[in-house]
Amino acid sequence: MEKNTRHNNNHKNKRRIPLENLTIKYINKESKFIEIQGPNHQCRLHYRDEGNGPVLFLLHGVCASLHTWDAWVDELKPYYRVIRFDIPGFGFSSPLTKGHYNPEIAVEIMEEFVKKMGIKQFFLAGNSIGGFISWKYSLKYPNRVNKLILIDSVGYNQNLPWIVSFASNPFIRPFARRIMPRFFFKMAAKQVFGDQSKLTDQIKNRYFELSISNKNRNSYVDFFTVMRKLCHSKELCKGINEIKAPLLVMWGTKDRWVPLKYFHLWKQNFPNGTFKTYEGVGHTPMEEIPIQTANDAHAFLMAH
Repeated sequence: MEKNTRHNNNHKNKRRIPLENLTIKYINKESKFIEIQGPNHQCRLHYRDEGNGPVLFLLHGVCASLHTWDAWVDELKPYYRVIRFDIPGFGFSSPLTKGHYNPEIAVEIMEEFVKKMGIKQFFLAGNSIGGFISWKYSLKYPNRVNKLILIDSVGYNQNLPWIVSFASNPFIRPFARRIMPRFFFKMAAKQVFGDQSKLTDQIKNRYFELSISNKNRNSYVDFFTVMRKLCHSKELCKGINEIKAPLLVMWGTKDRWVPLKYFHLWKQNFPNGTFKTYEGVGHTPMEEIPIQTANDAHAFLMAH
């Protein structure tokens, strides 16, 4: 019995990844940290600021991090100053030490960051929940956003993706705060890619490894719980028709988290927008087909 116990403990230790190892793996010379504080929020953001030219901000989606934009940055930094950060509680940004997760707080964190960086106007692109924050931000601060790119963005009332619904269930939440097994994130990664051949082990491992600290697990559950409350609320799409910034909407036809029917709602409600679909691609086109989507984004941003 003692031998088996020792074997099990050793096995667990092999699976446990020290935080310093993750830091070495995912923090690079471009990584910086900044303290963000306002009347209703406080956190420490991990961000990267690369390239030269007009400023382009990138916001990632649920269960992701700024790394989801790596290939876009490689393509676009010769033309733009590309800035991206981990949403609080994801990646290496701290959870909120003051305030609660909601769209208003997310918008104010973005604005505080923009002010601290001394930036007046910029292009803004967001995927999934990052797209949701992006268009909400453009409503409150329309003079800052020159053009807006939404990639498989949350915008209209919908059912939650299974993984978000499961982890935010009141009966599951206490367990999800303590443990989220690797298969949970492996499933999430599979669900967001349309072409499984493009889903590398590196991407699967990143989704899991950046979730394993207690602080991130709690943040994920808090974030999922807010989305559970919002998904059928009038607050979710409040003001959406008032978006003024020139708009590009990109969508993967095999998106299982925010299905293609929502793309058609954007197209219907914004007849003057620019719209792109990508056949066989899932929820994160900028990661699945980065060169094509980055080129389409560049063409839109440079068009007069």
